[in-house]
Amino acid sequence: MCPPPEKVNTKGAQKKLMTKYQRSTKRDLSYWEYVDVLHSVQNSNSSIKCSTSLSDQAILRRIMLMLDQFHPFIHDFIENIVDVKVDGNYGYRAIAALLGMGEDSWSLVRNHLLKELAKWSDEYINLLGGIDKFEELKRFI
Repeated sequence: MCPPPEKVNTKGAQKKLMTKYQRSTKRDLSYWEYVDVLHSVQNSNSSIKCSTSLSDQAILRRIMLMLDQFHPFIHDFIENIVDVKVDGNYGYRAIAALLGMGEDSWSLVRNHLLKELAKWSDEYINLLGGIDKFEELKRFI
């Protein structure tokens, strides 16, 4: 046996050239994380903070249509107003729209509510004060 003509590197594996995207360990966001990001972007666009000083910080809110229909003391708590199609399902439509699912996904919201009521029926019966009130609630959904 004779020694190799050059010194051989025996430590570590050979490195492959990779792009920055291929080296990333960041996972893809879930649907709800995309909705949260979209919601936070909309909120950051809706209020602009002036950074002159802590005492002079003013929050400028975006102009929301129909905000004057609510009592002024609640205006600070309203983040968004959605004008939905007026039919018997407008409550479900508003919830679906505010969750980022689209107004037409109202039946999905209603279905989830019915499943919730069925799953936790004993708790809801106790909360509402009897099975009669519970059945009445189910009829209105």
